[in-house]
Amino acid sequence: MKLTITFSFFLFFGCTAETHPEKKIMDYTNNLQKIKTFAKLNSYNQEIAFMIDYSLHSGLSRFFIVDLKNDKILNKGLVCHGSCKGENNSDYAKKFSNKNNSYCTSLGFASIGKRDYSKWGKHYKYWLNGLESSNSNMKDRVVVLHAWEGVPNKTIYPLNLATSWGCPTVSQDFLDKLDEILKKEKGILLYSFE
Repeated sequence: MKLTITFSFFLFFGCTAETHPEKKIMDYTNNLQKIKTFAKLNSYNQEIAFMIDYSLHSGLSRFFIVDLKNDKILNKGLVCHGSCKGENNSDYAKKFSNKNNSYCTSLGFASIGKRDYSKWGKHYKYWLNGLESSNSNMKDRVVVLHAWEGVPNKTIYPLNLATSWGCPTVSQDFLDKLDEILKKEKGILLYSFE
């Protein structure tokens, strides 16, 4: 008799239903498949990628380093979303934009570009190249992956993170973890969704 096992990629937020609004199991199977398909069709890294689930509360770890070969999360961290000039609260991202001077987060696929100097956090950043119409202005808007000392290393829910000017802003330690990967791996995608 042949046994077939179907693997699904789930992330569980282990808190009680009474104290936690994210009391469901998050299924990222479709998101992973979307990343794999995009990476293969466009010749990007097919082993590792980054993804951000902006549907989650800002006090939860919602930036994921994912192993595409084995369908698993390697690490996760907090990440700020754009303020949209005060239209977004600091708890949830509700508005997104690709417009210049919007201070909003852009959604979609982006490639991680050149490592460069930053005046924030660890004093280095990575340029982001938007690959879709929803984020094609990232470079012109100077929406970059960088750190800021105001982002903690661990989940702070029910507290909120501060908002950014549209950049995916992480903790200094988490940026160092991303940097270790980016120094070794090329063609890594960042997929941001809600």
